[in-house]
Amino acid sequence: MNDKAKYKIPPDYLFIFGICVLLVVIAFVFETPKVIFVNYLKINTSRSVLVTDYVAQAGLGAALLNAAIGGFFSLLLLVANKKNPNGKIIAALFVTIGFSLFGKNMFNTIPIILGVWLYGKISKIKFSELLVHAMFSGTIGPLVSEIAFLNQSTTVPRLLAACFAGLLVGFIFPVITESAKRMHRGYCLYNSGIAGGLIATFFVGLLRSVGIEIIPEDYYDTTHTLHLSLLSYAIAVAAIIYGLAGEKFSWVIKRFGELMNEKDVVENDYYSEYGHVCYVNIGIMCILSTSLMLSLKIPINGPVLGGILTVAGFGAAGKHFRNSFPILAGSVAGIHFNYIDSTHSLNSLAVLFSTGLAPVCSKHGWLWGVVTGFLHVSVAIFIGHLNGGLNLYNNGFAGGFVAITLVPIIVFLKEIFHRTVSSGDVKEEAK
Repeated sequence: MNDKAKYKIPPDYLFIFGICVLLVVIAFVFETPKVIFVNYLKINTSRSVLVTDYVAQAGLGAALLNAAIGGFFSLLLLVANKKNPNGKIIAALFVTIGFSLFGKNMFNTIPIILGVWLYGKISKIKFSELLVHAMFSGTIGPLVSEIAFLNQSTTVPRLLAACFAGLLVGFIFPVITESAKRMHRGYCLYNSGIAGGLIATFFVGLLRSVGIEIIPEDYYDTTHTLHLSLLSYAIAVAAIIYGLAGEKFSWVIKRFGELMNEKDVVENDYYSEYGHVCYVNIGIMCILSTSLMLSLKIPINGPVLGGILTVAGFGAAGKHFRNSFPILAGSVAGIHFNYIDSTHSLNSLAVLFSTGLAPVCSKHGWLWGVVTGFLHVSVAIFIGHLNGGLNLYNNGFAGGFVAITLVPIIVFLKEIFHRTVSSGDVKEEAK
């Protein structure tokens, strides 16, 4: 109780707040307030299924405003509940901002968050302990939008049905997420993506069984690569400066080197372990992701920038250059082995989000990291058909499949190898 009374807004939240302010400023530089607010309404009344690029649908200004509002709202929840940051919270903030460029909005996330709150009330768990679940729960936001705005024939009963569906999925979301974590034993960072995929697939099955077909979207902006890449680099540089601020450079480098050798696949909380040094990692991961997309000549749009920010955010919760680069190398190779254009955003998202399997590389080495990245692409670009685009963290769903299937095989093969080597050593000694 005393800690609550002394609560002060952490500087980390002020840093994220600054990013959101930057997004608002850029939004109003590019477009007039009237255009932005009209298009912001368009975002909140769209189906929002994968992949709906809000930049293409509503313009750069409205998309950036939506991203900023998503960030502001999450910060408000954290501060109102006097929650201090950790790695998952920092990651969730970046993910919320990123996915608010393609799929998340206030209309489709608030009912789900209320469902998480209701789960806490009934389970007698403080909402402050469920905030990470609440922030990630927007992965199923398109389900709410789809029920409300399918066929553009919105009625009051449909709006009420959409809100009820949001409450329901929010209520079960924490339970499914915790179950998903146990399924892959920490080898996939995207537990919410797995939970969202399972829930969305279940609901899509119900809807299809009564003749309602969910049709995914597939359109992207290709005209704002320069603006969005510069924005991404600006966020990266700001994160690095923030990570360096107030500490001796030599100490930061030492701690950053220790972070780069981190191999924990259970906690993955770099913020709690390394403090602000993790922001240097966030910035580097942001630069790496942006530069990779540009080198592959992939347009930077809402979904791609959202993917970049997700990779960056998890620089506080499980990703670093050493455990991500082999995964990225394998996934880049993988996009040249499917029939989809390698520069298509589906492939680019599969590459970026493949880094959610970074713990596989940390635990089992770079070679298995390459294999994992390669396989992830093949699964990710097709598994979305199961849930009709209603799960925004589709690559998390795919990553869960890969981890659950591949890791036991890796362990089995390594055991055989070590057994064979040990047997050979015994024979040599016998001679």
